[in-house]
Amino acid sequence: MWTEGDIQREPHFAIKSWHQHRYHLGHDLQHHPLSPWDESEADRVTQTLNSPHPSDSHIPDPELNKTTTREEVKEIPKRLPSDKAAGPHGITNKILQASGEQAIAMIYLYMLIIWEVETYPGAWASALMQPIYKGGGEDQHSPVS
Repeated sequence: MWTEGDIQREPHFAIKSWHQHRYHLGHDLQHHPLSPWDESEADRVTQTLNSPHPSDSHIPDPELNKTTTREEVKEIPKRLPSDKAAGPHGITNKILQASGEQAIAMIYLYMLIIWEVETYPGAWASALMQPIYKGGGEDQHSPVS
């Protein structure tokens, strides 16, 4: 068993101590006779982690791989709640709902580019958070995006 003490100068003791140290860290000694772990469970976890996930099938789903249609882009703003605050860009849902064919065409073109490039703008992953006072004491604030 590895114990704290003086540094071993003799090579055979140093090697033994090194293996004991690595063993206690859980390295390189799986299936060792003195292993304190349930090796069958470790094998099961390793096999599970290395096996393909059912969602990793290489058969593409045609429904999921269809590009957005212009009609979908035109219909989505109609379903948005109109009373929501604008984000950092300043565009409200009411503006999107009232936009004309040119705006729909621009949004549709933008969506096609995002679909082809398979990347969306980083700004879409951020939100403007504002604490809203809920009354009561100092700590009565709720973050609103």
